[in-house]
Amino acid sequence: ITLLHVVLLSTPSVANVVYVDVATDFQKQAEEEMVKKVAALKLEYPDLHIDYKVETGLFLDSLQRCCEERNPVAMVMGITGDGTGMDKLIGSNTTLAMRSTNFPLIVVPKKAVFKSVDNICFACDLHNVANSTPLLAIKAFAKLFNAKVHILNIDFQNRHFTANTPAEIDVLNLMFESIETQFHFIENENVQDAINDFIEQNTMEMLIMLPKKHSFFESLFKKSQTKEMLYQSHVPILALHQS
Repeated sequence: ITLLHVVLLSTPSVANVVYVDVATDFQKQAEEEMVKKVAALKLEYPDLHIDYKVETGLFLDSLQRCCEERNPVAMVMGITGDGTGMDKLIGSNTTLAMRSTNFPLIVVPKKAVFKSVDNICFACDLHNVANSTPLLAIKAFAKLFNAKVHILNIDFQNRHFTANTPAEIDVLNLMFESIETQFHFIENENVQDAINDFIEQNTMEMLIMLPKKHSFFESLFKKSQTKEMLYQSHVPILALHQS
């Protein structure tokens, strides 16, 4: 596990001229705190290898560079509160990482309680599934957690049903034939509420989101609703991208 802390700067031009000394002090303080944090974690989890990086710069650049160096199974970030004040900054960074990096990202809500991941919800719009589904990533995480994948489709008065929909279901069945899956079809005009209700009523431990192109969420949610989904979710969200 690598812990990454970035002392944030607004823009390179401002950082180079005005805030160099201040940023250096902040980085030193952050490194001191990180050393304490790592030491405490190693005492609590002696079997884990834990290291850290503290950088001063732009958040996304540092995150991308760290991931390229280490090639992680996944990034893990938190999200807290209701999207106001400091919570808004943290949420903005999480949303930025979700949309801008190609590495899997696990977003953990503040009030989430650790549970084994036995059931994963994957919301799918059943359009062009062969090209829009990150199959290898979903299967890899399902096997990693030994979890069942619940493929959820939400429609209202057949607005998104087409002549190809039954064939798309058959394609998904073939794609996921090596892991345990179950299809669920819900009639609801509000996609966000339908997903939250399904997760709660069916005891899902994780939700898969596809924040880039061909995304069920991008096509049916406004961007503000995607971010609201992060704040409202009580289970970790696994953001995946088409490779």
